[in-house]
Amino acid sequence: MAYTLSNLLQDMYTALGQLRLGVATGGSPGTLADAALAGRHRDDEWQGGALFITAAAGAPPEGEFAAIVAFDAAAGLFNLAAALSAPVAAGQGYGLSGGYYPLASMIELANAALRGLGDLPLVDESLATPHTGSSFSATLEWPRRRPVRIDYLAIPGLTAVSPWRTLHDWDFIPAAPGEPALILFADALAAGRPLRIWYQAAHPQLRAAGDPLADGLPPELAAAAGVERALRWQHARQGGADVHLAAQWEQAQHELAAAKRAFPIWRPRRAARLLAVGR
Repeated sequence: MAYTLSNLLQDMYTALGQLRLGVATGGSPGTLADAALAGRHRDDEWQGGALFITAAAGAPPEGEFAAIVAFDAAAGLFNLAAALSAPVAAGQGYGLSGGYYPLASMIELANAALRGLGDLPLVDESLATPHTGSSFSATLEWPRRRPVRIDYLAIPGLTAVSPWRTLHDWDFIPAAPGEPALILFADALAAGRPLRIWYQAAHPQLRAAGDPLADGLPPELAAAAGVERALRWQHARQGGADVHLAAQWEQAQHELAAAKRAFPIWRPRRAARLLAVGR
């Protein structure tokens, strides 16, 4: 099962001590009711916070989240900024956070934390060999640097063994301003065959609840980085005046350093290149 933006945010809120769990007694795509909260809080106390559907028997809207725009204290009813993909039903689990760490800010902080971990090993399989010539325009994120490795589908339709073959005799031409980078193959390849580009780049932006983290990034490391980034942001927001918050941030820095040691990011070796003599 993929580790998603929703999972990451829930882990961050939990580590920050900001996630309260509950069970819904009803609702709709744009609301959630919890009768256990009726009369126990003030109107709009949770406004600006975040609400996650944590358990819905594996069906929508499980894993989805939305910001809270209003709270009716007498009814224990939350109104959401965006409708979920399915109505909230009685018995579904949810997670709740207040406005101390607003949802929109936490999404930005999570993405900043992922970028702060440096370039990650990624693979793109959406491209194909050129139909004419031996040059290939590189238009994705990986033109920032030379790809680590390039494979192509050498034997279409073969499933008994891996049909992928690693290409060695190619060169990378960096992009000029306003132009795409180029991959130059020494020999013409069969046209239209799928390519598999191994490259390193910053983690792609995560926006939707179900957006997955890159497979090469350990969830424990991502969560530790997100918590550290959130506490750094809150510490700056408070002007550095909160001693308890400063201590939390310092502890998060130590935990992030420990996570980097315990859960290192795997990085592929560059594929060896053939020595071309007499060219």
